[in-house]
Amino acid sequence: MNRPSSKQKQHWWQHIAELTTIETADPAVNRRGQLLAIFFLLIFALLFYILLDNAIQFALRPNTEYAIYILEELLIGALFYAFWYRNRKGKVQSTAYISITATILIAALTSAPSYLEYILVIFALPIGISSFIIRPFSSFLFTLLTVLAFSISSFIYNHAWEYNLVALLSLLALAFMTWVTAQQLENTLQKNSELLATLRKSNANIQDAYETTLEGWSHALDMRDKETEGHTQRVTELTLKIARAIGMGGEELVHIRRGALLHDIGKLGVPDYILHKPSQLTEEEMNIMKQHPRNAYGLIYPIQYLRPSTDIPCYHHEKWDGSGYPQGIKEKEIPLPARIFAIVDVYDALTNNRPYRKAWTKKQTLDYIKSESGKHFDPQLVDVFLKEVGKDAN
Repeated sequence: MNRPSSKQKQHWWQHIAELTTIETADPAVNRRGQLLAIFFLLIFALLFYILLDNAIQFALRPNTEYAIYILEELLIGALFYAFWYRNRKGKVQSTAYISITATILIAALTSAPSYLEYILVIFALPIGISSFIIRPFSSFLFTLLTVLAFSISSFIYNHAWEYNLVALLSLLALAFMTWVTAQQLENTLQKNSELLATLRKSNANIQDAYETTLEGWSHALDMRDKETEGHTQRVTELTLKIARAIGMGGEELVHIRRGALLHDIGKLGVPDYILHKPSQLTEEEMNIMKQHPRNAYGLIYPIQYLRPSTDIPCYHHEKWDGSGYPQGIKEKEIPLPARIFAIVDVYDALTNNRPYRKAWTKKQTLDYIKSESGKHFDPQLVDVFLKEVGKDAN
């Protein structure tokens, strides 16, 4: 006999996960709903086994008795399917009360009361599971319901009540154990939820502090280089816009934003006389200036949470044809965020005034960017940029 493959096992687990999916955003309701859904799956499995057995018996010896059994099982199956569907829609609490009560009553009314000790297992599951789905004290309520149901069924079947003390004590013991266990679990889950909420709040505060610090750094960089004041915020917003346009999202955008805010942090290592020099830089001064991407790496990489954000600060001066700096890499060797930012950086620089020249018009700038496609810039990204930014070009 061949064992099921890992792929088949994964398929079965996915199928079970689908059957136990609850349409709610509340973790506590979802947890209880999944447990109740598993309870329903066990009932369906039991019903299927009984239905199959009765169907075989009916096929071998057709008679009214087996036909009635089959009809009863189909009706019970339909009833529990309705419970399962209601639970799936997130109405867990009320569905649990109704379905567990129905389970106990159906089991009691279709079983001979003289065999309570043998069918105890039928009641163990709904009584035990009630503590974890509804509330810990509920197991006692369902224990009393079970005793009451068996008392009624004894009269229906005209059977003199046989006080099975061991069975009844077992039910009460089960109710007590599940109450204690469920109470402890509930307390633990509540403490964990409170701890998780506190942890999330602390993490959010830390993240806010990180982002505020980064923005503070970027403002400090803009203040140091007054010629480019406001540049960092503008290029950050436009870079994120282009990144979204090509389908980037989630954590990628977080790292792109941080990298854009810190794109010129390496200029902290460039002397003021070079950074603020009004005339053309000498070859030696230019070589010092070209070191600022390497400076950025040295400043950012040791900070673990900023490590994924190094692409833009370290590579935004690389060019598509390999003529950029500091490494002279080309084409898709250049990280995607840096390729996007390279276009945005040039666009913002050309469309804003500088002491040594006036700002270009948007049309002039877009024409220039188009002319640099395949040389300075990634051709595919140029097309996206022109489409997104060129909509309002004059």
